[in-house]
Formats: sequence, structure tokens, C-alpha cells
Amino acid sequence: MNLNKGLLVLTLFTVSGCSDSVDKATNEPPPKDGHFFDTQTDALDKVKQAEKMIMDAAAQQQRDIEEQSQ
Repeated sequence: MNLNKGLLVLTLFTVSGCSDSVDKATNEPPPKDGHFFDTQTDALDKVKQAEKMIMDAAAQQQRDIEEQSQ
């Protein structure tokens, strides 16, 4: 009888641990389509876009400074 109870408890823990209804890190449901790393690659793309905007703004500021100093 104890073996049955132990197997039941082990099975319940295993099944509950396999649930993927909510991502525990973000409290959002996992993406239905796509690859596991899509959220990370999307974030990386956003960072690259932000970096490009910052670099463009810095280049424009440098041009403005050089124009004013002439």
C-alpha cells in the first residue's frame, strides 16, 4: 500500500512539474508557435535597434558640434 501511495505522489509531482501553462520568469504563457529562443532573439533585435539609434544620435551630435565650431 505504501508503494502505491509513493508512486501516486511521485506521479503527481512529475505531472505538475511538467506544466507549461505559464512561464515562471515572466508570468506570461509560452509562445504557441516558433522556437524556444524567439523571445531572446526578439529582445536582442530590440537592443540592436536601440544601439543603432544611439549611435546615429551620437554621430549627428558630433556633426552638429563640428559644424558649430567652424
